[in-house]
Amino acid sequence: MRRPFNRLFLLFGFLVVTLIVVAVTYMVGMHYLEDQERDFWSALEWASETLTTTGYGNDAHWENPLMIVFVAAVQFFGLMVTLSIVPIVLIPWFESRFEARLPQTLPDNIDDFVLIYRWGPAVSSLVTDMDRQNIPAVILEENESRARWLRDRGLEVVYASLEEGQLELRGVERCRALIAAGLDHDNATVITMARQRGFVGPIYALVDTPKHRRPILLSGADAVYSPMHSLAAGLAARASERIAPRVTGVQQLGDDFEIAELRIPPGSSVAGKSLAELDLRGRTGATVVAQWVGGEFLGHPSPSTVLEPGALIIALGNEAALARLGELATPLDRSGPLVVIGFGEVGQKLVEMLESVGERVLVLARDAHERLDVCGDALDPQVLDGIGLARARAVILAFSDDSTTLFSVTIIRDMVPNLPIIASVDRAENVQRVHTAGADFALSISQVTAQLLGGKLFGEQFIAVEPRVRVFDAEVTPFARMSLRDTRIFERCGCTLVAVERGGNIDLQLSPDMVLKAGDILYLCGAGEARERFFELFPSAMPE
Repeated sequence: MRRPFNRLFLLFGFLVVTLIVVAVTYMVGMHYLEDQERDFWSALEWASETLTTTGYGNDAHWENPLMIVFVAAVQFFGLMVTLSIVPIVLIPWFESRFEARLPQTLPDNIDDFVLIYRWGPAVSSLVTDMDRQNIPAVILEENESRARWLRDRGLEVVYASLEEGQLELRGVERCRALIAAGLDHDNATVITMARQRGFVGPIYALVDTPKHRRPILLSGADAVYSPMHSLAAGLAARASERIAPRVTGVQQLGDDFEIAELRIPPGSSVAGKSLAELDLRGRTGATVVAQWVGGEFLGHPSPSTVLEPGALIIALGNEAALARLGELATPLDRSGPLVVIGFGEVGQKLVEMLESVGERVLVLARDAHERLDVCGDALDPQVLDGIGLARARAVILAFSDDSTTLFSVTIIRDMVPNLPIIASVDRAENVQRVHTAGADFALSISQVTAQLLGGKLFGEQFIAVEPRVRVFDAEVTPFARMSLRDTRIFERCGCTLVAVERGGNIDLQLSPDMVLKAGDILYLCGAGEARERFFELFPSAMPE
């Protein structure tokens, strides 16, 4: 609020000085160049008329060329000053006078709210989740323009500066929880102030530097999280099966059965068709258990599920079955290295996690570092080709800005159409854009924070970074003497029957008319809570 007034005072002083200087100069010029005497007040009148472009009174004609040049210069100068005053001084001053004042204290009319110190990408998804749950949020923001932007979006905002001593936490005891998402040292100050005010509720802090975790805990925080490191963990889990297998429990099917990831090329004969139309299990013996489409994980493929062009599918089967499926889709190379592009905080932690489980990792970044395999511009196709993208198992983008990520995805997808692309994203609203550009998986720091704090604030996790598919066995008891078509297992609980063990042999090529017999063992797979739902509906199928 001070800046418009400062500009107004500076303008006033500038005009006074300018009028006096121009008036005195005019007096001197009239005396020596025009041989006419003008007193100060007449000269001041002329200066004000000229600078404001309102016209002339007594003096409207001059003879000396220097005087004419001076008068013309003052006229143009006055015109420029007049045109500049409106946008630079007057409009901001009027805006400051008439725009609504931002509140500087916590609201008295809201109880049981979550107080968030400082707005940023890390908390945007969390605030959206809170709104869905009808949990009020109050944002404590020190940046005035950002505070007004948040208020215009309909959020409850308090504007106060910690540095200038304006921050008061009167009423903080009515909060449900406090989330500190500012700079680490500011977080510690706000946490200390809240505890001194008598706040006994939970306080969660988001830190940039993990070594600050203990000092912030000592300041009074209940838990401290590093979203950057959690983001790296989410990306590592998606990239490496050694960290998080795509499908668990497959070993129950025996050593002959494998998991494969395949790309559905846009021109493939299976693209755009449903599983029921294709009958892939009957044609190949392999079972599609999940697919990634535009960053969305579909872990419950039904007969009506369409294999989308460009999607990644996950399939189970023996070597021969997967080979037959590979004739219809493009198998992905699972033997090459993982390529990490970007070596900031997220990239460094990501590489550390991948190498700790024995993954072979190649690193590309612009800024020199002893760990880099290639140092260069990641947006240069020649540099990308030099690191061996065509032989990579997957590429993981760990840039610090979303525009670079978006452009890089476009370049890489054009160079290597079937290469899985995993991307870190700063702002949640850019996740869909990155998917549209060609990324198979994108994870934002906002999603990570919502996952970290969702369970703490709401008693559940709102975002599953990557749901897993699980294979499990079950007794045939509730389905004995029924055909597979009549069991309707998928429709009832979302699980897919992938194999039947009979007489010690495991059969993957299942016909809808196949009749189940006593003693059979069923192997099913599903994502999320599918196993729990199955045994809840069919408790007699639980293995002894």
